[in-house]
Amino acid sequence: MAILFPSLTPTSRSFVAPTYPLTSTRSQNGITTRRIWANVPSDARLNLTFNNVRDTDALSICNCYVEAKGSHIELILPIEVFAGADILLTNYLKQPNVALRWHFADNSPPKVDSILPGLSTVSLELIATLDYP
Repeated sequence: MAILFPSLTPTSRSFVAPTYPLTSTRSQNGITTRRIWANVPSDARLNLTFNNVRDTDALSICNCYVEAKGSHIELILPIEVFAGADILLTNYLKQPNVALRWHFADNSPPKVDSILPGLSTVSLELIATLDYP
């Protein structure tokens, strides 16, 4: 089961590409050994800000967080979330790897700042993780 994220265009978007699980150890003589633990990267991050949106839109984002039970249930991100990026970048951002699934970041509910009566700014962080099917 997955939850559809609201079809809203963010004012700003920042993306951090997924990383490979890696440990690095440095011995006493200065030699560094690296061990990679998977052949697929994980933990991509997407920070979204929605400036001056109607409070009803802010509420729809908060309701999505509640419906997804925080970071528990996968999110389906609509194309509006990637507005402004070309199709190749959009495809990469939307699902950087077939195995990665977008969720709200752990312990990071949407933050709503009231700007004017009826208008708010909402900021949130999403994370793409490898999920067991």
